[in-house]
Amino acid sequence: MLVMKALLLIVLVLCSVSLIGLILLQRSKSEGLGMAFGASTGESLFGARAGNVLTRATVVLGAVFMVCALLLGVLYAQQDRSLMSDVGSDPVAEVQPLPLEPISVEPLGEAPAETP
Repeated sequence: MLVMKALLLIVLVLCSVSLIGLILLQRSKSEGLGMAFGASTGESLFGARAGNVLTRATVVLGAVFMVCALLLGVLYAQQDRSLMSDVGSDPVAEVQPLPLEPISVEPLGEAPAETP
C-alpha cells in the first residue's frame, strides 16, 4: 500500500508540473505567456495544429491528475478509518469530565473613592 501511495504521489507531482508547462505554452487570445516561451516553436514542432495537440495533452493530463488525486484521497481516508478503529468503538465515552471545585475569590483591596 505504501508503494502505491508513493507512486501515485510521484505521478501527481509530475502531472501537475507538466500541466503548468502545457497551460503556459498554449496560445491565449491576447498571446499572454505563450509568446514569452516561444509559442511559435510549438507550432513548428507539432505542425499547424499545435493548439489541438496541446489542448488534447492538457485534457489527458488533467484527467490523470484528477484520477490520481481521487485515488490518493480514498487511500488516505481508509488509513484514517483504520486508525480510528484502533482507538475503540466510542472514543467520546472514554473521556471523563474533570471534577469542578469552587474557586475562592479574595478582594484585592478597597475600591477608590469616587470624586465629584
